[in-house]
Amino acid sequence: MAKPLVHLAIIDAVMAVVPGAFIIVNDQGKITQIRMSSSLRPILKHCIQCNFERCLKMVFGIETASTIISAYSACLDTQSLTDVVRVKHCTSHGFAEYLEWEFAPINDGNGVVVFIKDVTESVLIEEEFISMSEQYESVNRERCVAMTNLDFHLMDLEQAHKKVAALYRITSIVQRTVNEREVLGEILDGITRELGFSNVAIMLLDDNTNELRVTAFRGQFDPSIKVRLGQGITGTVAQSRELIYVEDVSNDPRYIESRHKCMSEVAVPLIVQDRVVGVLNIEMDDGRTLQTYDLDLLRSLASQIAITIAHANHVAAVEMQAITDGLTGLYNYRYFRAMIDQEFKRALRYKRPLSLIMMDIDYFKNYNDRNGHRAGDEALRVISRIISNHCRDVDFAVRYGGEEFAIILPETKGEEAVILAERLRQSIADHCFNNEELQPNGNVTISIGVASYPNDACSVEELIDHADSSLYQAKICRNMVVIYNKKNHDNQS
Repeated sequence: MAKPLVHLAIIDAVMAVVPGAFIIVNDQGKITQIRMSSSLRPILKHCIQCNFERCLKMVFGIETASTIISAYSACLDTQSLTDVVRVKHCTSHGFAEYLEWEFAPINDGNGVVVFIKDVTESVLIEEEFISMSEQYESVNRERCVAMTNLDFHLMDLEQAHKKVAALYRITSIVQRTVNEREVLGEILDGITRELGFSNVAIMLLDDNTNELRVTAFRGQFDPSIKVRLGQGITGTVAQSRELIYVEDVSNDPRYIESRHKCMSEVAVPLIVQDRVVGVLNIEMDDGRTLQTYDLDLLRSLASQIAITIAHANHVAAVEMQAITDGLTGLYNYRYFRAMIDQEFKRALRYKRPLSLIMMDIDYFKNYNDRNGHRAGDEALRVISRIISNHCRDVDFAVRYGGEEFAIILPETKGEEAVILAERLRQSIADHCFNNEELQPNGNVTISIGVASYPNDACSVEELIDHADSSLYQAKICRNMVVIYNKKNHDNQS
């Protein structure tokens, strides 16, 4: 008896750190046991005692299911390990999901152990690396062309060597980090240090307002400036997608007056995948004249900057997808665990308050049954927006699971958390949901439990447990807020 329990404990430990699942399928094709990590969809739990092939077809479709079943059958027939099978699957929300399947026979020949590993994050990073490598190759080819076309008759060999070396040092920064602000700052430092420009700015295009905004700069630029498409020299560059070099800005009506002295200006569009993302803008007050090779150098540099921005945005999107819930846009449970541990340690170290709110939608199953799952999903999205609108920038709003939500409130005492919870409860009760009159209490409401450190808990687990206990008390009457009370907790236990 102890041995199977040990095996299950080992499997559960593996599932705690590896996103995936263990499934035992007997020789009749029926699923007998499932052990899985919390990141996988809970729908798998409902597949126990169901036909393995039929479940696969329902979840993944006939073609993918056939591939998996072939590997399963081969393992069952040969009684040997089967090579890893990787399948791509699109979720109901349109996200690509990559799963690796491994099959191992059970010693007595009465079934197969199926190990499913979620490798989505690894595959996305691998695909991004390949894509970026191809883009870097393209940019390097452009740089080589620009270097070949340098007019060495207009400058001495030593100056040519210095400028090419400067371009290499600046562009090599791109490969050291994917943080947009860090890499843009380092590139600007490189431009001012290596190329001798003192007033340099990277202006990114806001797609919502069609305005260029200063994202990073060195020198005397006004960081609050906004330039519309077609306005000024930079706006014209963004619109025309062509480099503009003005040797004397006093003779160019497009020039926008600034607070500092400026004699000439060069602006280069930042283009990636045929889309303008911004402008590299340089203003000069030393009377220097840029040559053709200088402009070619800046074009190559602008290409690198554009790729860096696109790469940083993509990595940020992948990272955000890994920590957010696809339906509601709130943080997911995995991120909740990381943040509650981090914030509790910080509260403990600096002796600061920390509160936790846990919420559950009242009679949500009834709402789903009466209105359908699409209406239920929309209700979850609306409630998530209301929760987000009530949170501060320092708070962490989380979809805890199903119809449960949580908010981590740093620097917040229990009584302050109760005030927020009551406002949140009232806002949801006042909101008009479709067909809410069919709910047992006449409208869509939530029940809320609150617990705080240091008054109610001495550890992370206690804080979560006591907030959950308070939520349990609130669910007795529903549509109410309950703050943790030790006496009620003891009675509940």
